[in-house]
Amino acid sequence: MNKPATPHELSNSAAFDEKITVLNPVGFPPKVNKKALSPRPESLDGKTIYLVDCRFDDSIDLLKQIQAWFADHMPSVNTKMISLSATYQHDDKKTWEEIKANGDAAIVGVGHCSNCAPAVATHAITIETKYGVPTVALHTDKFDRVVQSVTKMAGLPEAQRAFVPMPVMGKTVEELREYVYGKDPITGKPVMQEVIAGLTTALNT
Repeated sequence: MNKPATPHELSNSAAFDEKITVLNPVGFPPKVNKKALSPRPESLDGKTIYLVDCRFDDSIDLLKQIQAWFADHMPSVNTKMISLSATYQHDDKKTWEEIKANGDAAIVGVGHCSNCAPAVATHAITIETKYGVPTVALHTDKFDRVVQSVTKMAGLPEAQRAFVPMPVMGKTVEELREYVYGKDPITGKPVMQEVIAGLTTALNT
């Protein structure tokens, strides 16, 4: 003979009959709007390249060594050093407009911290996609995965970039020159070879 259910058992049974809604804790991926690289010139001969200092410690000193490299190896290229008119957290439309009006390409740097590397990548993508100027971003090698993530979410995973060793801050002129003349720690390719390839039609060569 079956025993009648107790009030406690009846309460539990009713609870199991109720339907509940469970939310996926993974969430939903953000929407990514795909962007495209701007057209590249075949050569940099006679072109003007802006070297954009994002005003991080000693970034301009590395850019000065890149400027010296062009003077020694590609004297037909005109380089112009410019610093952001505000801090790196802000968009700098005035600077971007000058680059668009007077430049053929840009090199932006240097991303060497968890905040400034994303900022440099974002500024480079802005110049590239909103102002139509071929751009290469410079970063230190410790932030390659951060840059990869930022460029992917910005819709331009193929954004052109090159890496130098960490750190840039506090290095001597000679050490920074070795960075510029040396190899990218991530790819093993010469840094300036990557920069030139990133600014011209010789992509990925």
